[in-house]
Amino acid sequence: MLDKEQPSRHQLVDTSHRDVYIPPFHQNILATTYNSTSSRIEESPSVLGFDFPLGTEDEIERLELGIKQSAIIRDQYVQYLNLTKPVHLNVVQSFSMFFSDHAMTNYSYYGVERAEYPKTPKKAMKKYDMFSVCMMEAWRSHGINTVSLMEQLKKAVYHISRRRYTRNQVLKRKMKLLQSN
Repeated sequence: MLDKEQPSRHQLVDTSHRDVYIPPFHQNILATTYNSTSSRIEESPSVLGFDFPLGTEDEIERLELGIKQSAIIRDQYVQYLNLTKPVHLNVVQSFSMFFSDHAMTNYSYYGVERAEYPKTPKKAMKKYDMFSVCMMEAWRSHGINTVSLMEQLKKAVYHISRRRYTRNQVLKRKMKLLQSN
């Protein structure tokens, strides 16, 4: 039961007719993931039909379509972003929790669809609700504003391209070594 010295501003939650003290940080998790049939708290949020990190471009497109067509999927995605990204990490550091490098190959913040780059067209992340509207809504409480989100998404894409370049260079060196032997 509740001690009289315990602050009353914290919410009590009735689970199976027992008053249980839940710290404020965990109240949001409990409110959305408590399963009364199993009587336990599931602390890993999810989005119906999606496993994160998304591994392919098709999964990204499917999630974007799901967000636009279903308020439930949109709300689950926003909640997933909010609960999964630690407050102390910036978007660049936590981006791989949501999207694999392979999935992001054909994306950049502004997109590249000009004739000068016919081999590498890129889709504009700023036109996708999942990268702009949902992330902003989820991480506003983390101290992220529109400008900082834009800058951090650009940096995340840059880091992905640098990792891809480095992997390709390592593979080229290995191939040269194998061919020279």
